[in-house]
Order: sequence, then C-alpha cells, then structure tokens
Amino acid sequence: MPTCRNCGETCDAAELTRHVSEGWLVVHCPACHAPLGSYRLGTPSVDRIRNTE
Repeated sequence: MPTCRNCGETCDAAELTRHVSEGWLVVHCPACHAPLGSYRLGTPSVDRIRNTE
C-alpha cells in the first residue's frame, strides 16, 4: 500500500488515480492529487550494437 509523501495518506493501489500522458502512465494520490510515480508504457527502443570490422 503506497503512502503519499505530500499528505501522508496510505491507500490501496486500486484507489490511486491514474492517467496516460504522452506515453507515460502517471499515478496520483486520491486525497491530495500529488504525483506518486510515472511509468513508461510500451516497449522501450533498443540500441543495436553492430560489429565494425
């Protein structure tokens, strides 16, 4: 159960406010709406290493 650093409220993960912004999932406290975290959606791009000989 996450605890908000802004207001100190502890809540269940199901109660958190979520929204998607520019490929990121942003999670907010339901009581004070302070951001609790952000997570990148989709698969990250991967650099491909090539042998140069």
